[in-house]
Amino acid sequence: MDWNKTKTIFIIVFAILNVFLYSMYLNRYIDSEEVEVLGETSIEERLQAGNILYENIPENTSKETYVSGNIRVYVEEELKPMDNQTFKVLDKSKLISTFEKPVPLGSIEDKTNMRQFVDENVLDGSSYELFNVDVKERTATFFQKINKRPIFFNQNALLTIYWNEENEVYKYEQTGFEELEDNFDQTESLLPDERAVEVLYQRNLLKPNSTITMISLGYSTLVELTETQVFAPTWRVRVELQDGTKEDYFVNAVEGKIIEFNKESEEPQEE
Repeated sequence: MDWNKTKTIFIIVFAILNVFLYSMYLNRYIDSEEVEVLGETSIEERLQAGNILYENIPENTSKETYVSGNIRVYVEEELKPMDNQTFKVLDKSKLISTFEKPVPLGSIEDKTNMRQFVDENVLDGSSYELFNVDVKERTATFFQKINKRPIFFNQNALLTIYWNEENEVYKYEQTGFEELEDNFDQTESLLPDERAVEVLYQRNLLKPNSTITMISLGYSTLVELTETQVFAPTWRVRVELQDGTKEDYFVNAVEGKIIEFNKESEEPQEE
């Protein structure tokens, strides 16, 4: 065994190891310095640097409670008859209403037409809030409201209306919760809406040259049992990109976690 050769190899290996460890230390030191500098910069300054604008004044709410509710069960025999409609119930929790004669909706661009139609023709229509209009698919999606605030993307709290080429509604599908109760023993101090924006910024979800057009409070599913669910206050942040595209982001208003909804199952996933 050539000891001198072996010793030389060990020296080279240890030298390389030392360089590697030093580079790791240096990278961590630089990262920590960047975090410190970032912490000294306000979110307003960081948004301004990226040319990310606010278009309106965010909503300010300091405290909210968790809310619980039971999935509504529809019984055809117990439903109050409505003119020009035939009801059908699927799996006890989904109501499908078909209009014997389609109802004119008017201009799709005018959202007041949607609101008026739902108020006049949908069972408990006033408890739903318009979220999205898909002109191509000729559908509009509404979310059920709790305390005048929407429940985001919950398959058991949806209203979808369908219209034909003549802008006439021919049916709607509806699910909902009942026995909604505020859990006053679980009143929580909410993270300010600016914190929700900061969370999105730190995750690089806010793109340069975009505009935050709306920040509003709603609810998302926190705990899902067989028939009962618990909802947590949730910030919705709507952003308009430079090309006009609109994106919605959701942040748990208590824990500050980003919520990504699986649109297929409509179940929230926290990060």
